[in-house]
Amino acid sequence: MRGNKSAGLLLGIAVSVLLAGCVTAAAVKKPSAPIRKMALVSLTVSNWMGMVSGTAGDAQAAELINSTFAGLVASTENKLSGVKSMSKLSGFIDNPTYRSFNVKSEVPLMYPKVNGTPVVNFSRSEKDVITANLNPETAKKLCATLQVDAVVVVYSEWAVAQGHFVPMRRALAKNVVTVWDHSGNLVFSKRVDMESEAVIGGPYVTVVNVGTIRNWAEAYNKSFSQIVAEMKTALK
Repeated sequence: MRGNKSAGLLLGIAVSVLLAGCVTAAAVKKPSAPIRKMALVSLTVSNWMGMVSGTAGDAQAAELINSTFAGLVASTENKLSGVKSMSKLSGFIDNPTYRSFNVKSEVPLMYPKVNGTPVVNFSRSEKDVITANLNPETAKKLCATLQVDAVVVVYSEWAVAQGHFVPMRRALAKNVVTVWDHSGNLVFSKRVDMESEAVIGGPYVTVVNVGTIRNWAEAYNKSFSQIVAEMKTALK
């Protein structure tokens, strides 16, 4: 992570040993009852080891990443609405019970804002953050509070991928998505890593600016689309 090379190395090791296609925070179970309505309750982004660093004048990484967040929340909820009916963040972002579960993560994270208010983070430890884990009791209370059958947690790690034979760099998004039902069961868990189509730099330089930041959003959306396609089958 930025400002902490040892922590970044440890996170890199932790991520590398996770299964390439799926990260499970616990054993995945069948839903305890049919899921008809869900809510996206958390979407967080990690700029892993500061790989997304602004190079456009005074543009900062945080500003560049923040510029994508409104679109990410909208596209994420829209894709999820193709799986089940959705209770949208805009309808409960200020709910005091929902906000009471917020904790400070040990991993530096960035949070989209909805109606000017940041989404809630539920995971404190590095292990829980990178697996999009949720305490079962919290899942139960969230479902009851939001009057939904399941809640969705999304963690996205943004980095840079470099080809081996052709050393061009592309934006890389590593998405982990979990779904928890009203009984606190983990009923879906999936990780998918995706690269952007466009090249954002050569072997020794990465160009990150207002034009290229969209490539991380593109990689995120490609990954999330694949996850949602599997979610439809898993939660049908």
